Amino acid sequence: MPATITKQALIAACALMSAAPFPAHAQGGSPSPGDFLALAPPRWELGDTEFQLGGFAGGALFAATQDKGPADTDGYSHTGASGLLTTNVRVRSILDNGMVLGGRADFLLYHDALSGDNYDNDTVEKIYVFAQTGFGRVELGQQDGAAYMLGLTGPIVDNAVSLENRNISLFRDPATGDDFAHFFQSIINVYSTSNYAKINYVSPRLFGIQVGASFTPNTVRSPLPFTGNPSDDANQQQSIWEAAASYTGYFSDVAVGLSGAFAHGALKNRMPGFEDLTDWAIGTQIAYTVSDVRLSAGGGYRVTNAYLLDIEEARKGGDTKMLHLSAMAERGSWLAGFEFSHADIDGPVDYRVTGYQIAGGYKVNTNLQLTLGWQWYNYRRNAGAFYNGLPKIGMNAAFLTFGYRL
Repeated sequence: MPATITKQALIAACALMSAAPFPAHAQGGSPSPGDFLALAPPRWELGDTEFQLGGFAGGALFAATQDKGPADTDGYSHTGASGLLTTNVRVRSILDNGMVLGGRADFLLYHDALSGDNYDNDTVEKIYVFAQTGFGRVELGQQDGAAYMLGLTGPIVDNAVSLENRNISLFRDPATGDDFAHFFQSIINVYSTSNYAKINYVSPRLFGIQVGASFTPNTVRSPLPFTGNPSDDANQQQSIWEAAASYTGYFSDVAVGLSGAFAHGALKNRMPGFEDLTDWAIGTQIAYTVSDVRLSAGGGYRVTNAYLLDIEEARKGGDTKMLHLSAMAERGSWLAGFEFSHADIDGPVDYRVTGYQIAGGYKVNTNLQLTLGWQWYNYRRNAGAFYNGLPKIGMNAAFLTFGYRL
């Protein structure tokens, strides 16, 4: 991204933050630095229509070490920084009958080689319209699928640096300077339809149960489904259906959540060895409060025939299987947690990817969180070699992150 665009994005973010009202302080009290940073999203009303701006600014400082090998006899140790900046705008109007009509757009304003890859570095991450009624919510446009929205993966201390659908990576390929793990990012929820244009339905939650469904006609990023230009390349998935359900409730004093989802596509321009997409996942999370400490744990398991999660690589006899487990303790503004992930990827080259992470965070206010942690990864493959000349490589990194959300 050109430097001029980056500067404009940062200026816009500062303007966005300065437009939000400061919180009211207790009479006679002195505001803390955290109070000055606690901002509400800017909102304006025009008649019955409400406009709201939001955004996220995140970054990480890290020091990483990656194993040596015959092609890299000294190993690779490096320090670095990464960050991203997003913004969003929401418009909604409440009708006399209680129906809510509106739309939302999310934009990736800035990212670098190690960040912002959740939607293939797409500048327009989401743009859709919605209708909310007593019978549920319908969305139309470029949006996540119902399976992803309802899925559970376990508690996460920091969404920027995590083993689950990370926003920032800590490890580089020294030959290119790019993200070492760009070829695979673990996402435990069913996510095959990414932000391709689709139709979503999510029901109200009744007796603890919520269901959802999505239809993605083509793998095209477009403001509306059935628009855009679908690719004529080989092995394109189309007519992808998703179904999902989740349950939340209490058993004694324990909060329990369960989720399940499934997606299926239809292959066009089929080549030998490829097949229709199948993708399913289950998840759970529990929480219990002991005195003033909230304890939570959970995880998810996903299986898809999309090799390395690429839906154009839905192969016969090949599976990508992923597991994510996590636990977290929260007390006031402090939180600490542990994550474990493992992936078995079978295909032209088989991979085994195992990760661990410990992290502790402090919520300065409802907007800002600081996190300190350590992350480990081990990669193995059954053919070929990594940049170090070996079919295996281990890496670890210490990190400090900040995340500010309006």
